[in-house]
Amino acid sequence: MDRIIMHIDMNSYFASVEQQANPFLRGKPIGVSGKSFDPSRADQAQRTIVATASVEAKRLGVKTAMSTWEARRICPSLIIIPGDPEKYSEITARFNAIYRDYTDQVEPASVDESYLDVTHAARDYFGAMMLAQTIRARLAEECGERITASVGIGPNKLIAKLAAGSHKPNGLTVVRPEAVLDFVGSCELEDISGIGRRTQEHLADLGIFTVEQLRRYPRELLVQEFKSWGWWLHEAAFGRDDSPVASSEAAPKSVGHSYTMPRDLDDPRDIKRQLLALADKVAWRLRRDGLVARSVSAYVRFGDLGGFGREHRFAEPTSDGAKLAEIGWSLIKNDLDHPVRLIGITASQLCTGAEARSLFKKEQRLLSATSALDKIQSRYGSGSWTRASLLGVEFKTRSSGWHYDHEL
Repeated sequence: MDRIIMHIDMNSYFASVEQQANPFLRGKPIGVSGKSFDPSRADQAQRTIVATASVEAKRLGVKTAMSTWEARRICPSLIIIPGDPEKYSEITARFNAIYRDYTDQVEPASVDESYLDVTHAARDYFGAMMLAQTIRARLAEECGERITASVGIGPNKLIAKLAAGSHKPNGLTVVRPEAVLDFVGSCELEDISGIGRRTQEHLADLGIFTVEQLRRYPRELLVQEFKSWGWWLHEAAFGRDDSPVASSEAAPKSVGHSYTMPRDLDDPRDIKRQLLALADKVAWRLRRDGLVARSVSAYVRFGDLGGFGREHRFAEPTSDGAKLAEIGWSLIKNDLDHPVRLIGITASQLCTGAEARSLFKKEQRLLSATSALDKIQSRYGSGSWTRASLLGVEFKTRSSGWHYDHEL
């Protein structure tokens, strides 16, 4: 089966995250700087650059890597705000976790872009387009509507990245194998990832200014000029790229979720329902990754910021949300003497495997039902079903617009 590769590139990433977090910034030209910025100090304005410009700022001529002084000259209404790496890294972890719900072959290329091998998940290019739309819907739901992505789909990483960059912002471009030559031929040399300014200058010295000229240039002479890089340039001109999507994610040591309630809870029934909802999220991630847990811990934080946590070790490892919640509740229920602000549950001592099959028919049917529900979640996302007992329980988005519950 030929590969189907997806490249997802966030649009104006840092700026979009800031606009999602702060409604005041939405619809306005903003520039995210690499450090704090005082517009009254000319020396800072000269040395500080725009790390990312919002879509609104780009339309007015502001570009990435432009000095804040020049950016403010072009766009006097530009709002400069300092970058917040911790905020961006959390959103990056969130969207990569979404991608891994659909394929285990996810390669983060930078803080705002990733490659996905969706050959088996999508099966064909129509399936890949449907999968891209599903992922975009989840990005809007779980990361925020302001955080959009351009998606490219093609037979390899080179083509997928070119496709993602060809229609911005918020584009979806599919390049099938039979269209690769024409597509690459329509691109500029600088569009190809890996051909930077110096390479362009070197190619210009050889009389190469277009992809078509690069194709016609003898491969042997390219190798003489660029060594092994010359071979890559020749292959790139024809849209060929055999590099795999390399996922280097380490196996997790624990899987957990916590949630800070919009208001402190003092009704044990409400606290128990929140714990079960979180346990189901933990259990889904365990099953998705082929893991079971030998231990579970539950913890609470009260309104006065005091709190406690306790751990229990299972006789048999499990990935069942109800079991995790039952034990977690037994660990905390007798000491809830203050209104609860935060509740969390974590599965640890993980090992690969599946839930052991029970000898009892009722538990066998429950395991079969869980397997069917997992298939639904794999296709439509983690919020596609809920227990009847949890109707009305939801993890509300914070006023920041980007942060609701925590993955641990």
